[in-house]
Amino acid sequence: MDPLVAFCRHGAAELVGLEAALEALGALRDLLDAVPARVALFSADRRHRYVNRPYREFLELPAERILGRSVEDILGPELFRALKPFGDRALAGESVEAEGWFFYPGRGRRYTRRVYTPIRGSGRGFDGFVAFIEDMTVRRLAEDTLRASETLKSAAIDGALDSIIAIDADGTILEFNPAAERTFGQWRTEMIGRRFAEAVLPPDQRLAYHAELARFRTDGAHDLVGRRTEIEAVRADGRRFPVDLTLTDALIGGRRVFTAHLRDISERKRSERELAEVAYHDAVTGLANRQRLLRAISDAMAKSQPVTVVLVEIDRFANLRSTFGHGFADDLLIGLARGLSAGIEPGGLLARVDQHVFALLLLGTDDPAAVDATVEAITASVRDAVSSSGATVFLSASIGIATVTADHRRSEEILRDAEIAAGRARDSGGGCSVRFDREMYRSVIERVRSEHDLRRALASEGELWLAYQPIVEMVTGRLAGFEALARWHHVERGLIPPSGFVPIAEEAGLIVPLGRWVVARACAQLAAWQSQREPGAAPLFMSINLSPRQLEDAGCVEGVRREIFEAGIDPAWVKLEITEGALIRKPEESIATLQRLKDLGVGLSIDDFGTGYSSLSYLHRLPVDSVKIDRSFVTALNHSEENRAIVRVIVDLGRLFGYDVIAEGIETAEDCNLLRALACDYGQGYYFARPLPAEAALSLVRGDLPWQTALADDDEE
Repeated sequence: MDPLVAFCRHGAAELVGLEAALEALGALRDLLDAVPARVALFSADRRHRYVNRPYREFLELPAERILGRSVEDILGPELFRALKPFGDRALAGESVEAEGWFFYPGRGRRYTRRVYTPIRGSGRGFDGFVAFIEDMTVRRLAEDTLRASETLKSAAIDGALDSIIAIDADGTILEFNPAAERTFGQWRTEMIGRRFAEAVLPPDQRLAYHAELARFRTDGAHDLVGRRTEIEAVRADGRRFPVDLTLTDALIGGRRVFTAHLRDISERKRSERELAEVAYHDAVTGLANRQRLLRAISDAMAKSQPVTVVLVEIDRFANLRSTFGHGFADDLLIGLARGLSAGIEPGGLLARVDQHVFALLLLGTDDPAAVDATVEAITASVRDAVSSSGATVFLSASIGIATVTADHRRSEEILRDAEIAAGRARDSGGGCSVRFDREMYRSVIERVRSEHDLRRALASEGELWLAYQPIVEMVTGRLAGFEALARWHHVERGLIPPSGFVPIAEEAGLIVPLGRWVVARACAQLAAWQSQREPGAAPLFMSINLSPRQLEDAGCVEGVRREIFEAGIDPAWVKLEITEGALIRKPEESIATLQRLKDLGVGLSIDDFGTGYSSLSYLHRLPVDSVKIDRSFVTALNHSEENRAIVRVIVDLGRLFGYDVIAEGIETAEDCNLLRALACDYGQGYYFARPLPAEAALSLVRGDLPWQTALADDDEE
């Protein structure tokens, strides 16, 4: 027992009277001032009669401000109430010892061990007591921290979901947590003391582990420490499973201890395999998808194997799907996949690379005869396609063939070339196969370049312009109007005819903005020319072509109305030309749109009349004003009586429905005279004038018509 505590507990009790206690403590003053504990003597009314230096320093008060004052005055009422029970017991003659947390004003919570010893009075009672107070806060906090740390470690290890195995430098298992017991199917007591490799690792991985352990013993290096590694482990029943291993090390008691954290990743691996299956397979047919095909091509190219890709694009599949529905279309694709798969040679791969496009990968051969035989089998399979439900559908396919050459660097390039060849087959009408050559690629590049340049031309000024070909009244020879024709003067390639850029605009989705630009420019030009006509001259009309996609555009009618309004012209001066093909695509919708255009007050004309095959069935329903005889009939007028009869029928049909008839492509006086004889209303062609820039056409607008003299001479004859 601490001597000072012994004194406070027993020696002070032997003292009789408060004065004797003060005298004894005074003799021990130097000793009491040197000890770290706080010592104080209290009278029966709990006033301070003596305090040592640690007591004074703790309160940060000199002795004269403490002695004679009560505990409540010095320590405050709250702490006084907490300590009062100990003083009461000491004044009752009991030696009291206790530990606990107490709140000291200005010092906060402190953990103290307190010893209270009574001082016997001269009579029967007690004059006071001595208090010995040892501050154990730091030690207590350290002990609590240690206990908490050990508790947390125990909870972390025992409650961890991951397997935690402690191993010494020799590979002996020191600890094996409950999660490890569940994972490996072994009890902790069975695993402690066993070698880690033999207990946890599969036989074929133990040698590498022992080599790593030997390396650590030699030079202290360990590649696994501090990083996550994926390995295989083995359960008690011999089943192997994948785990993530994280290894840490520490010095404990002078020896190196490793802690292995192992997480069973079997579910994650299973999910990864399932995701890979989804990522590389088509959901509808179950075939490989585009990514899986590209990967297979890359693998074959890396091995320098001969590679041929046969791309099979089902013709008009979108029409079939819109007619019979997506369910039937998917059912048909499944049947196609089954039929095409039946003829695949070993090592080949069939993939669905787009909605209605399959690709067959042929490996190990680039023999044209063998490839042609495969293509014939594919064509037959498509032709005899049967849906998975048994329905027979008559189909054809556009097939593109591409073989890997020294020019190919990536798998995407060979698939691209097969797609280009299939596109060429599709453009040829479908139902055929085309083998890729480099000229096709150059054509595609040129088309892409043209599309880019056309976009730039639409966004700028100067390259696109309008030419105007006069339309002549056949009987009088007067100028009736013009047809506006788009032209493109490329900054590098010069003048590009409409046939060189209109199809590109159609394919690239630029035909609608191009058409709007033509309408705006043509209306503005017509407004300018009307003001320059001779007084009393009849107003001119402007024929403007509308493409099928313009007619289908939701903003078509409003766009035409806006341009006419902004130009400030009479809508009757504008005549919109629509091909028969545009009407055939969606007849009901087209008729409704034409009626809305007609309601604006514009004129409507059917261009290239006679080249279609179904418009006659609903011709009487069209709100049109005129028909234009296709140039192919006009140029053939003088070739046979049959051709003249066809033109005569068209003119008569126009008369029957009350339409004006316009003939285009008039190139000779003979053509002109025949058409005049057939009572054709209007004509245009090189015989009158080629398409002209606006500046050159101005003289015609002002009345200088060079063809009138020739017409007059013909009339005299």
